Amino acid sequence: MSTDRPRPPVITSSELLARGYSRRAREHAERTGQLYRLRHGVYVPAADLPTGPDEAEAMLEMRSRASARFISPGTVMSHTSALVLHGLPAQDLDTRRVTTTRHRPGSGSRRGESAICHSLDLGDAVTELDGIPVTTPARTIVDVARTSPFTGAVCAADQALRHSLCTRAELAAELDAAAGRVGIARARAVVAFADPGAHSVLESLSRVAITRAGLPMPRLQHEFVLPDGSRTFVDMYWKEWGLVGEADGSGKYGIDDGEAGVRRKLRNEKNRQNEIEALGNIFRRWQWEDYRRGRIVPLIREAMRLQESLGRGPRRVA
Repeated sequence: MSTDRPRPPVITSSELLARGYSRRAREHAERTGQLYRLRHGVYVPAADLPTGPDEAEAMLEMRSRASARFISPGTVMSHTSALVLHGLPAQDLDTRRVTTTRHRPGSGSRRGESAICHSLDLGDAVTELDGIPVTTPARTIVDVARTSPFTGAVCAADQALRHSLCTRAELAAELDAAAGRVGIARARAVVAFADPGAHSVLESLSRVAITRAGLPMPRLQHEFVLPDGSRTFVDMYWKEWGLVGEADGSGKYGIDDGEAGVRRKLRNEKNRQNEIEALGNIFRRWQWEDYRRGRIVPLIREAMRLQESLGRGPRRVA
């Protein structure tokens, strides 16, 4: 997800009435697929329903915005709902249920099919987004890291740091405030592993796969000075092996720029790769399909072994 994407057009039944939709017209629009009901009394035009790889996250944002209109004082959007409201990715996280937190010292939660409400001390970790009370980015990351799988939490934490939504100091303060809560050890591990140098979700997922495989961690966003004096950055670089890794996520080459624009970007990228390889390096690239099929680690391991056979690298890769 993007922190600057358009906000979904959530509309209440009273707002539809003000626009000239009678109850009968609204029900007809819903039956004929022109309106989609997010929850009782809250709708979105069917034409504005999200599609594509971010569909689940965007739908959670819509449902969270719809639910925010009905929360009671002292209750805020939190966890994965706060995550998507802040524009952060919810990769591999539960996007089926809207999550809120009620300011109440102690712990506990009420869980339903479509919503979860936690009871926790919120302290001063509350802000507003478009009038919606929501946990701050740092509190959100720590809450998600405590209660969700490591990989998905890392994706969110990387992007929060990259977009300066929070600082490491703010994350450390929230970790201290959450001392003793369930999942705090995992949350500390997520924050320690988070790196703003990961510029995409695929890069974050790749980092987790690399460390779990026991491979050396690369430098992120390593800078090269090319023969013409220009400077360029690569996603990952293992200097000892002279190995460049590039996570080619969707949109990297501007697929929406038209055929001519894509060809120009691909040509420029090929020239850039040739110039970096001329400095004594090799490239390995991977895409989302490689991640899904578990091919990233074997690809990197094979490249390291190849470089070792040529005398590069400090040791043999397992």
